[in-house]
Amino acid sequence: MNIRASAAGRAALAAAQVASEPIEYLSRRHAAAGYNRRFPSAQVPRAQGYTLLRNGTLPGTDRVIAICRELFAARKAEFEARVLTPEEQAREQKKKAGFLRDLLEDSDVLAHPELVDFALSDPLLSMITGYLGVVPDLNRVDIIYSRPRANPDHFIKSQLFHQDPEGLQQMKVFLYLFDVEEPNGPFFFIPAAESERVVRAVRRQRPRGERDETRFTDVEVERAGGLKSAVRVTGPAGTAVLVDTSRCLHAGSRVHPGHFRACLFLQYCTSREGGQTFDARRFRSDRVRWMALRRHAFAS
Repeated sequence: MNIRASAAGRAALAAAQVASEPIEYLSRRHAAAGYNRRFPSAQVPRAQGYTLLRNGTLPGTDRVIAICRELFAARKAEFEARVLTPEEQAREQKKKAGFLRDLLEDSDVLAHPELVDFALSDPLLSMITGYLGVVPDLNRVDIIYSRPRANPDHFIKSQLFHQDPEGLQQMKVFLYLFDVEEPNGPFFFIPAAESERVVRAVRRQRPRGERDETRFTDVEVERAGGLKSAVRVTGPAGTAVLVDTSRCLHAGSRVHPGHFRACLFLQYCTSREGGQTFDARRFRSDRVRWMALRRHAFAS
């Protein structure tokens, strides 16, 4: 039984998370409250679990896109220079790596501190703490590269609707580095409240023994009446979405042949998760930002 599938199970997990680190939880909650008094934001409605941002909403977007495009070009060239045998290509096509790649290393982020500065900038971080109610861990700063599969009409892994397993809530930011329209495989999702209804409906429809699967097909979601609520994130470079992927059903990277999608990807977690390593020392005197980085800080 998937404990996250019921309200009682989620309540139990939430209580266990607080009980495991009560002082840490209260400290992060208190810090977020003080921070949001200075930088108030209610831009991410609790019931919906997301907000869309047009290009130019976040200060520094143009500079960040320029940095990311340079990194993307270098990493993409390295990636595409690989020579795989037909057998290796066939195996890769069955995996997430066959259509979605994380391109950045810790060294890339260390060499470009502007990316972390952007992730922890007041206009962005205030929206995230305002929604989560705590100062989260900045877990990842990455560039994700989506490309077509050999069989682009057969969806697997994260191309199918799903909710992410990290904690009971989190926030992810997807900021497009190039224009994204339907052929580029846009990120799409169902708002949180509707996602909860759809998940319950799909699990009721499934045969016993299959109800706890965490991936949902378009047919199942449509049968539950969920597709009509799906939000497809398309738009010019700089378009961004903040979305709680633990609560919102989502999918993406359904890239058409001859196209690609590249995003700056930021992840903020309220639970302890594995993640990248950051240089946190320059934020040692900044309580909120130090708190967001210290679990993933380089050992000094």
